[in-house]
Amino acid sequence: MKRRLCGKGIVWGFGLLLLPLGSLWAADEGSSGGSTPELSAGSADAGSLQGSPEEMERLQKMLEEQGIAATQAQNPGIKLTGYVEASYTYNLVNAPSFNQVPVIAANPAISGVPRGTPLPSYPSMPLRFTTDGIPGGSFNMNQLKVALEKALTDENKWQAGFRTDVIFGQDAALGEPDAVTGNGSFTNTGIGFNSSGIFLEQAYVQFKVPIGDKSIEFHIGQYASPIGLEVMERPANFNFSYGILFNNFEPFTMVGGEGIYKIDDCWTTRFGVTNGGWNVSRSGYPYYGMVNNMINSSNSYVFWNMYDYVSKDKLFLNTFGYAVAPDGVNPPGFGTRPGANYAGAYDIGGDIVPSPYNDNGLFMEFNDFGTWIPKWVKDQKLEFAYELVGGFSNAAVLPAGLPQMGASTLGSLGVFPSAGLPPGGYNGSTSFFGVAIYQIYKFNKLFSMAWREQFDHTNYNQIFSAYLFPADIWDVTVDWRFDLADNFMIRIENRMDYGKGFMTYYTPAEGVAPTSGNGLAALSNGPFWFFALDVVYSY
Repeated sequence: MKRRLCGKGIVWGFGLLLLPLGSLWAADEGSSGGSTPELSAGSADAGSLQGSPEEMERLQKMLEEQGIAATQAQNPGIKLTGYVEASYTYNLVNAPSFNQVPVIAANPAISGVPRGTPLPSYPSMPLRFTTDGIPGGSFNMNQLKVALEKALTDENKWQAGFRTDVIFGQDAALGEPDAVTGNGSFTNTGIGFNSSGIFLEQAYVQFKVPIGDKSIEFHIGQYASPIGLEVMERPANFNFSYGILFNNFEPFTMVGGEGIYKIDDCWTTRFGVTNGGWNVSRSGYPYYGMVNNMINSSNSYVFWNMYDYVSKDKLFLNTFGYAVAPDGVNPPGFGTRPGANYAGAYDIGGDIVPSPYNDNGLFMEFNDFGTWIPKWVKDQKLEFAYELVGGFSNAAVLPAGLPQMGASTLGSLGVFPSAGLPPGGYNGSTSFFGVAIYQIYKFNKLFSMAWREQFDHTNYNQIFSAYLFPADIWDVTVDWRFDLADNFMIRIENRMDYGKGFMTYYTPAEGVAPTSGNGLAALSNGPFWFFALDVVYSY
């Protein structure tokens, strides 16, 4: 992304006014000189000047003689970067509209109504990022990204700065793009319509501590999660839509501290400690605006460690790491949300209930991802990427009230055992894992393609949002990318998802207490098709 002129760039820009004087000076000395320095608009740093070292040295001396502090030119200022992203997306799913709700043949074991009864029901895709799972088609203003940073230099000395990343738009609502009126209330639901929000992705103080001939860089505050290949910024990912690994297993942001230590030219280690809740400012559940960091009677913290490897030719990159939460991870976790009576970290009224994300017990997650550009492909046009993720929780608790659901409903949901459940719920371990592979081929500077294949698995209890049963989920995605300018990109995406219960139908509406049954009308395995046209301008 191009950077705006600031700090150092402003001083150099002022110095351009003195270039004619520098040229006359060079002529008087009989020097052949070099060409007049110019701003490089397409370079990584638009504040840099092109010119001979002699000209640069003379210009610096002239600036000092004019009373301009030399340190100002050496000290980088605050950089502003970001992008604007808009799209048109279409899900081939029956879409509710005003006064019209899709009618399905409900599953009697799940809905509690006689077989063949037509039942108005609302579709939901709990495994997709919400803005990627809205039924039907629409135009979207996905993200306006604004990043401000006072960067650290490569010098091995005490220094400090900051970074702030804010995302505006539909994605910023983080899972509730069309019903954010009630955000902050105990039910976290609302009846208003709003397709935009504000998401503070990062806000941290950064500083460098010299240790001998090396240094450690620290970030304190809220920062993007180091876990996972994909990131919150859609333009930085190989594909437009978020993958099922990113949305279901991995945190988006963390709040705490992290340290970065470069061991040598190939190896870097990162480590950190955060509050026990992911994607929230503090880890607890917002009881009428008050948030703590407790799981039952214990404070909750997550410890993580990553190791980055870069080959000497820069063609192979790999990151391996793990996260450990000795007392568990608090909601909202990966995808927990208010659901029906039988699932989630919340009951139908928004009150907290036991689940893997709010009960004491060891939680661990392991992650490995990387990219590889093979040398044997001409002009390095082919790139591979991969990711492996897995973990477990030793405090998985199915909520109380399961015995009252009945054996038929429990059986249809895959809850085991379906009989003999204790009144307080079922305690047991739960685990999950996922794998993803990517293939990217750059035909030329203008056109490239990116393929993504992903597989997720979870066993009993809740790791997937609103799931109690084991599930195997597949995702296949292909993107056609056109880089029409240095800062302008268009992508076309076609995606297919398939797996047990990938889409659920709720009646009368998800998050609203039904008059009978548990609100879940039926499950559908797919396949489900998704199309997108994505447009991005970066600055």
